[in-house]
Amino acid sequence: MHDNKKVTDHISTQTDLVVSGITKASSAYCDKFPLRAAIQAIPVLGGSLDTLLAGLGAKYQYERLEHFIIDLSRRLEMAKICNQLVIEPGEPLFDFTVQVFDAVIKSRSEEKQKLFATLFTHQVLNNYNWDEAGTAARLLNELTPMHVQLLSLAMNVKPCPSPFDGLRVFKISEESNISEDNFTATPIPNLSKDLPAISPSALKMICSELIARGLLHDEGIGRWSTGNMQYFISTDMAQWFLNWIIEQEN
Repeated sequence: MHDNKKVTDHISTQTDLVVSGITKASSAYCDKFPLRAAIQAIPVLGGSLDTLLAGLGAKYQYERLEHFIIDLSRRLEMAKICNQLVIEPGEPLFDFTVQVFDAVIKSRSEEKQKLFATLFTHQVLNNYNWDEAGTAARLLNELTPMHVQLLSLAMNVKPCPSPFDGLRVFKISEESNISEDNFTATPIPNLSKDLPAISPSALKMICSELIARGLLHDEGIGRWSTGNMQYFISTDMAQWFLNWIIEQEN
């Protein structure tokens, strides 16, 4: 049995380093009087920016990291096999910890912080390839909870019959230059109905960014004269990514 005390101590050390860095950054700003004067002189924003840079911003970052650490500790304590794990505090753990901590303190979304905690937990419990874990963390850092929400919905779409041959096809609007009745008897789900708080323009941007990262595929191109950005499917890479960030039932 191994109690993973080395790993716990390592994470604690990295937390102290990050917090120390945040504190030093605020202190350095406070010592630069010409810079402070210039920022304070900015119309409308000056006072608020000065307050944030002088300490309030560091407080936000500290609280984000603190919430993440508490969540991560809770998840690892609940893991039944945690006491059987052996993870050496070497370079891979160091690089991965720094990468995740840096992303966490820059994200104001509690939901995204929880996704990072899930990803970190999966890596600790399963000891996957560290470079692969870093790739998943980098991808998560580039996305927002809205991206993840749409991707999760896309993965749960029911397979469509012919002519899509079992593909999980969906759309994000009712706009189309052809009638779907001409080529499919099953209505294609419109995920915008499940995401009413997101504007149509934002949904298109989200899908475009997911396509660029290989998580969605534009399925409409080349089918029955349909244009681009009308029909989509999730990819195998999307399933791989969600496996990293979605909490698995024990």
